[in-house]
Amino acid sequence: MNLERPIFSPDVEEIDRPAASRILATLIEASPLAIVTFDPEGIVTMWNPAAERIFGWSESEALGSHLPFVPADKQGEFRALRQRALHGEVFTAPELHRRRADGSPIVVSVSTSPLRRPDGTIYGIMSILTDITYVRQME
Repeated sequence: MNLERPIFSPDVEEIDRPAASRILATLIEASPLAIVTFDPEGIVTMWNPAAERIFGWSESEALGSHLPFVPADKQGEFRALRQRALHGEVFTAPELHRRRADGSPIVVSVSTSPLRRPDGTIYGIMSILTDITYVRQME
C-alpha cells in the first residue's frame, strides 16, 4: 500500500478502491456494534459478527431471511421505520424492543440509513444497532 497517498482522497480518481474496500470490511467485522443490511423487503444481506453475538443468530441463519430479531408484535413498527429509510430518511431511533434467538427480550438503539447506488436510487438499508438492555434495566 502506498502510504504517501491517502486511501480516501477528495479526488474520486485517486481512491485506492481495493484498499478502501478492505478497510471498510475490517471495520464492519471488528465493530462492537451490530451492523446489518437488508433489502427493501427486509431480507438480510449482511450480518456482522457483533450482530451474531448480540442477537444470537449466526450469519448463515440470518442471511437471506427476514430480519430475525423483529418479533411479530413489532412488525408494524419495523415496516414504518423501513418505509422512512426507503424514502431517503437517515434517523436514529431512541430505543426499540426486539428479541434474541433464545427468545429473550433486548432493547436496542438503532441508527438507520438508506443504501444508494451511484445514481442515487435506494437499493437497501443499513442499520447499526447498540444493545442498551443493561442500561434500561439499571434505570
